[in-house]
Amino acid sequence: MDLWQFNDKRVRITCLDGAVYEGIASHNSADYDEHEFGKYEEGLQLPGILFYAGDIASVESLEEREDGPWGKYSEPFGRLEEEALFDEDGDPVIACEILDCEDPEHVIRMLRCLGYYTNPEAGREIPDKPQILEQLRVLVKYSHDPEIEHMASALIAAWTGEAN
Repeated sequence: MDLWQFNDKRVRITCLDGAVYEGIASHNSADYDEHEFGKYEEGLQLPGILFYAGDIASVESLEEREDGPWGKYSEPFGRLEEEALFDEDGDPVIACEILDCEDPEHVIRMLRCLGYYTNPEAGREIPDKPQILEQLRVLVKYSHDPEIEHMASALIAAWTGEAN
């Protein structure tokens, strides 16, 4: 499989175990992965997660897909954002990395995930809200995207009662 063709593209990655992730991929050469991660194998990287070629069952480009309510994606957020938020160690560092991502689509998908799980009816408590709250404040202060600023402000208000 020629993974290079998916560099900087919106993709749907299906892993050998059946897990499906959507996002904008960056291609990593085998040399780069060996230097950075200690494994000599080509891969695709989404914010916070690396998929080695040997773990990928298929990759589908979403670039030609017709825009829907969530752009090129099938849902408002996906497994990538949920796994980042509910890290098995309870550390929101990956969620904060996505919120700090240069690509606004990833940031918006993470904000949607946070908004969904802010509702108690979602059935899960967001871990370590203070760390995420600080990242939301950074977004409000430094983002130049009005949608991101609005969504982050709404989450801050919902969590703290602060009006921005």
